[in-house]
Amino acid sequence: MRNTARVLLLPIALLWLAAVLTPLVFVLRMSLYSRGNVSGEKWLDALFYQPGTWSLESFAKVLTESYYQRMFGFTATLALVVTAFTLLIGYVLGYAIYRATIKHKIALILLITLPKFTNILVFVYGVKMIFGANGFIPVVVGETMMLVPYAALTISAALEGVPYHLIEAARGLGASSASAFWRVTLPLSMPGVSAAAIFTLLWSASAFLGPYMLGEPAHYTIAVEVERQMHQDMNWTIAAALNVTLIAVLALAAFVLTALRRRLA
Repeated sequence: MRNTARVLLLPIALLWLAAVLTPLVFVLRMSLYSRGNVSGEKWLDALFYQPGTWSLESFAKVLTESYYQRMFGFTATLALVVTAFTLLIGYVLGYAIYRATIKHKIALILLITLPKFTNILVFVYGVKMIFGANGFIPVVVGETMMLVPYAALTISAALEGVPYHLIEAARGLGASSASAFWRVTLPLSMPGVSAAAIFTLLWSASAFLGPYMLGEPAHYTIAVEVERQMHQDMNWTIAAALNVTLIAVLALAAFVLTALRRRLA
C-alpha cells in the first residue's frame, strides 16, 4: 500500500520539484552574468545582462559593499523583532484557544483568522492609515499582524497535545499556576513554538509588501531591493545575486532551526 502511494505521488513530486528548481536555476545563472550595457544599447538581452558571460562581480558587490551589508543587517533585525513579537502574541492567543471551551474556541479562531480573509493590500493600507507616517514601527506592526494568526494556530495545536492531567498533577503536588506553566506547559509546547518561529522568521526575512508600503527607504528589505534593481536600475545580475544570497541564508537558517527543533521534540 505504501509503495503504491509513493508511485502515485512520484509524478506530482517530480512536477513540484521541476517547478521549484527551474526558476531557481535560471536566477542562479542570471546572477553569474556580467551586467548589461545601460548606456543606450537597444538590444534587450544586452541591456539587462551580457549573454554568454560568467562573472562573480555581482556577488562581490552584494557581499562587500556597505549599502547591501546594511540592508542585510536591517532585514535580519526586522525578522528577529517581528518573530519575537509574533511568538509572544501568538502564544498568548494560542493559550487562550487551548483553555477555552469548544464554543469559545471556534469564536476565537474565527476572530484570529478574520484578518486573513481581507485582501492583503486593503489590510496593509489599513495599517498605513492608522499610523499615518511610514517607519520601522508600522512595518513591524504590519508584519506581526500578518503572521500572528499562523503562529497562534500552530502553537494552539501544539498545546492541544499537552495532557491537562499533567498540569493538574503539578498543581496537586503544590506547584503554583505560574510554576506549572513554566515547568510543564511551556516545555511540552516548545515543538509548536519552534515550528512557529521557523515559519515566522523565514517569512519576515523575505517580506516585501509590508516594508515597501509601510517603510521608508531606510526600512527596505532585501526583497524590496531586488524589485528596485529589477525595475528601476535594470540591474538584473545584482537582483539575481541578492536573491540567491537571501535564499542561501534562509536555507541555512531553516536547516539550523529545524535541527534545533528536532532536539526540542
